[in-house]
Amino acid sequence: MNYIELSIDIPEEKEYVAEIVIAFLAEQSYESFTETKACLLAYISKDSFDEKETSMLMQVYGLHYSFKEIEQQNWNKEWEENYQPIVVKDKLAIKAPFHSQDFDTEHIVIIEPKMSFGTGHHATTYMMCDLLSEYSLSEASVLDMGCGTGVLGIYASLLGADSIIAIDIDEWAYENTIENAVRNSVNNVTAIRGNVSSIPQKHFDFILANINLNILKKDISQYAKCMSSGSILMLSGFFETELNQINKVCSDNGLFFVKSITRDNWIACEYKM
Repeated sequence: MNYIELSIDIPEEKEYVAEIVIAFLAEQSYESFTETKACLLAYISKDSFDEKETSMLMQVYGLHYSFKEIEQQNWNKEWEENYQPIVVKDKLAIKAPFHSQDFDTEHIVIIEPKMSFGTGHHATTYMMCDLLSEYSLSEASVLDMGCGTGVLGIYASLLGADSIIAIDIDEWAYENTIENAVRNSVNNVTAIRGNVSSIPQKHFDFILANINLNILKKDISQYAKCMSSGSILMLSGFFETELNQINKVCSDNGLFFVKSITRDNWIACEYKM
């Protein structure tokens, strides 16, 4: 699947707009964002890109933008130049195979990305790992929705999970998850290319979904059907200001809010059946 890279000029006098624009784009299924001093880069799958809708948003805030299609490629060279290891407290280090550093953390996950998303650098992935680190997943069954590079599923395995189903609609995410599971000597992650309709008809002890607001709101009812009393649902991929929307959908589906953590205006939440 090819991606569209949207480049938005953010003048110094309009820096405050960047956060607002990111929130709107996230609702339009943009998956990843990179901010520089004067530019915001946003990424969305080509199939989901709506130029008219994007143009209207830019006009509202008087922003100049351009976009280009990015063909599927191996992102390793770019990541080797820019990618730094991520350390989640003393619990987890996420690094690439070309990193030689040693880490005094309980676990280390080695991720070699073949796409630009899901390596742990984004605040939402970091927070999901942080929430997950508080549990011993001994003999637990885990569902990882929108698995990306497979980092959450792999980490769940290292925390003792018995079986992990990892699902993503993107072909490269599916392939990357398989490769990274092997790279980390994890043999209980089953990768599936698909969406919420691909979830096996079984119950899970933990469901992890780091996607975006609209998909989460649409799919939470399906997650709830895969949960038993005591099951945990962890969600991220949306902003603090959108928490009430997620809380309502979860409450409507019999899920009780447990807690949340925030990072860079993003939020990750935990619910219980």
